[in-house]
Amino acid sequence: MTEPQRYPSVPVELPYVEARLEPQPVDGCPGCAELAKVREWARASDDQTTITDCNVLLARHPNGH
Repeated sequence: MTEPQRYPSVPVELPYVEARLEPQPVDGCPGCAELAKVREWARASDDQTTITDCNVLLARHPNGH
């Protein structure tokens, strides 16, 4: 019996997509404005977790802009 090949192919390299578009706040919406402000503060301190959280909340805005 032959020894099985442990790595039959080269690893797949996925592209790094940093330039994804961020959700934009809607003009005149205080909730959107607050999230955008917090996102900018997080960006100034390089807090990637808070930036991502703000992006998710802007994209899933409860008013559904």
